[in-house]
Amino acid sequence: MNAKFVRRDFRFSGKDRKSICAYSWDGIEQIRGIVQIFHGMSEHALRYQDFAFFLNGNGFAVFANDHRGHGKTAGNTDELGVIGKDGFNMIVEDEYVLFRIIKEKYPDKPVFVFGHSFGSFVAQEYITRYGEEIAGVVLSGSAMQKGIDISLGRRLASVQRKLFGEEKKAYLLSSLSFGTYNRRIPGAKHKFAWLSTDDEEVVKYEQDPYCGAVASIGFYYYMLKAFEELYSESKLSGIPSDLPILILSGEEDPVGVYGKKVKKLYNLYQKHGLLNVGLKLYPGMRHEILNERNRDKVYADILDWLVAHAEAL
Repeated sequence: MNAKFVRRDFRFSGKDRKSICAYSWDGIEQIRGIVQIFHGMSEHALRYQDFAFFLNGNGFAVFANDHRGHGKTAGNTDELGVIGKDGFNMIVEDEYVLFRIIKEKYPDKPVFVFGHSFGSFVAQEYITRYGEEIAGVVLSGSAMQKGIDISLGRRLASVQRKLFGEEKKAYLLSSLSFGTYNRRIPGAKHKFAWLSTDDEEVVKYEQDPYCGAVASIGFYYYMLKAFEELYSESKLSGIPSDLPILILSGEEDPVGVYGKKVKKLYNLYQKHGLLNVGLKLYPGMRHEILNERNRDKVYADILDWLVAHAEAL
């Protein structure tokens, strides 16, 4: 741990009183603003500690929690990927509970959301509900999740849910979702090579007992159900037109179909009349841009954006 900065571990009660494990990196003076991190699927919030220390060093406090079915919120590795009834919406609401905790402690500081991958999809939903209350959102490793693949996935998840229940591991859905992600990496040495060009970071992920677990059928069912509703007129109309949004992705990220679905999300937001949307694709980078070899560039770009919008308030 960086001796200059300190992490505090705590728990809070979600909307349905579920115990959620959370972390703060806020023992700094002269706070410019707060960054609330929404982590990705099959990982956990402590993977963002280096990024949190970087933000601390530049005047931003950081808060994050382990989603339901993830990290220490899951409780044990057998429960990884099991998010419970209406789990996607519960995760969104957990993030709002944490936001209220942050605002109670720092009522006069702007709060920015940083969502990565699955966390970015949670953030896409979050801003349709609570966009008026935050200062901006960064969507990392994101995409527009709409199309025949989403519809077919939802149907398959629905059938499997009826046959096997929500908690059974979704091996088929996982294979269909992630099975082709290494195809553009000749001679890939690792199952999760698509995450980063930095082999050391990929090995860290693969050796982490809280990473890489196959999610449950219920996880896919509730996530894909949310995707089918996410881009409706009623949802999009809930996003404030002046909300600062920054979309970041690696050009070699299969989640965004190598930039195609990332650009679709950017174009959708622009066409809907959102006035402050930015997009940046990083050549040569894969899915986890915060864990790439030249992550310093990504860190700096995010910091510049945060500072600019914090100072504009």
